[in-house]
Amino acid sequence: MDPKKITASALAFAALLTSFGCSAKKEDTESSSEPVIINTGIDPQSVVFDWQPLYEQKLADYKKSDAYSINSRFDIRDINSDGIPELILSPNDDPMTVCEIYTYTDGLEKVTDMGAYGVFRLIPQLGCVGYEYVGEGFTYGEYGQLREKVFQKDVTYYNNAASAAGGAVIKYEINSEDISLVEYEDKLKPYREGASIAVGRKYTFGKDAIDYAIHCSESWGAVLSDIQKKSYSTLLSDILKKSPENDAAFELCDLDGNNLPELILSTGVAEDSDCKIYYLSDAAVSDLGNGCGRNGFISFDLKSKTFFSDNNGDIQCWSMTSSDLSKFSKSKSCMDCGRKYLLTADGIESAFL
Repeated sequence: MDPKKITASALAFAALLTSFGCSAKKEDTESSSEPVIINTGIDPQSVVFDWQPLYEQKLADYKKSDAYSINSRFDIRDINSDGIPELILSPNDDPMTVCEIYTYTDGLEKVTDMGAYGVFRLIPQLGCVGYEYVGEGFTYGEYGQLREKVFQKDVTYYNNAASAAGGAVIKYEINSEDISLVEYEDKLKPYREGASIAVGRKYTFGKDAIDYAIHCSESWGAVLSDIQKKSYSTLLSDILKKSPENDAAFELCDLDGNNLPELILSTGVAEDSDCKIYYLSDAAVSDLGNGCGRNGFISFDLKSKTFFSDNNGDIQCWSMTSSDLSKFSKSKSCMDCGRKYLLTADGIESAFL
């Protein structure tokens, strides 16, 4: 990262955060005395994966289809930890909207449709995905795993407890079999208590968002040097040691367009959960300042390199570049950042292979 750029960005950031009630004080959190060259100089766009052209073409085709709308989004996520990310298409966020899930082997293959509100849950600890839909007087859900490119359901469940006031006979079902409430709750406890990540609606369909998702989002393992990976992973491991595992998560994302990703740490999923942002400077990881964002994530406009949070139209925004935030208006290329990996030992290992 260019020292002059950091200094200029930090000064601009400090002035902006003062008006937003944040602090831009930088604190070194990790350093290395090894006299080595840190930056690999690899352009993330130069990293090639077999799935990229097919996924990019599928997104282009989908954008031309009747299923696409201005509210459509997509995601690229490795949901079965086999090293090949799946492509997830989300038409909208209506209650009954499911996601289309595709994967890659020798070509593009559709796995299944699943979800509600245009998303589903990934529970890394259990290695499964699933969702829950709450209808009028009933609840239905399912969880399963992607095995050999096929989605296999492990559990489906149903109850109509919300219909009790209407005189309905209350049922609790697991895999279509009637069971007691105690058995029902016991069976679903691991899924309901497991920390999860929402999948399906990460990126909008703008040109810059598609380009970043396809050609950059999965490239950081090749771009970062071993010492850079260790710097970030050590920081996260130290944070993890000081607090119990919960809904905290993290993600790598290039917020200033210099082909070197920043580290975004999400403190949780509650409304007041914010994000901390760290960046690499030589061999050290530095803290950009106090928390930003809401609900455990920040939104990032890839066209203007502006990250922001939107509280019912009240937008707070920040930038690591010289963007004029007073004129900020969301483009068609945005993504949600901060919650790609859970802050666990396994999550850290997966992110920095």
